[in-house]
Amino acid sequence: MTEQPQPSDFALVQAFLGGSESAFKELVSRHQVRLYAFVRRQVRDHAETADICQKVFLQVFLKAKGFRGESEFRTWLYQIAVNLCKNHMRSLARTPVEITDPDSFIGEDPGVETTAQSIRSSVALRAAVDALPPKQRLVLQLRFYQDCTFDEMAKIMKCPLGTAKANYHHAVTNLRRVLRDKET
Repeated sequence: MTEQPQPSDFALVQAFLGGSESAFKELVSRHQVRLYAFVRRQVRDHAETADICQKVFLQVFLKAKGFRGESEFRTWLYQIAVNLCKNHMRSLARTPVEITDPDSFIGEDPGVETTAQSIRSSVALRAAVDALPPKQRLVLQLRFYQDCTFDEMAKIMKCPLGTAKANYHHAVTNLRRVLRDKET
């Protein structure tokens, strides 16, 4: 028995607009894990991430008629997520995050040194990414974690393709420079 091909996201949106509740549930099911991961990288708090994701799908539910299929559904979904994340970040007072000193983990176990080095590397990378301008940070996250093409990034960010590519180039260049400077 052959499997039936999965309906496209556009077909699911059309079915939802036609009254199919299961079509909307399928859209949520297809996109919720990656959307959560994307939003979590932006806001870094589980409760806030869950709240924003719920708002994203509520916007999809309420504004599905506005999706004309001119771009991928995922692109439209991430545009909504980016806007909600920006609004969330604007409403927060910036407070520094305390990071545990990785050297405090070092003891007599030689494996702990490796773990501490891994933590230091992770902390350095996170700090370098956090230090990037918001647009550069966003393109890195869209490219590496969401596997977006440059065309998709441009649509999500509502900017020309060349601007998305330039932001990506500058982000990678800045990351290399910052990480190289930390090594010396």
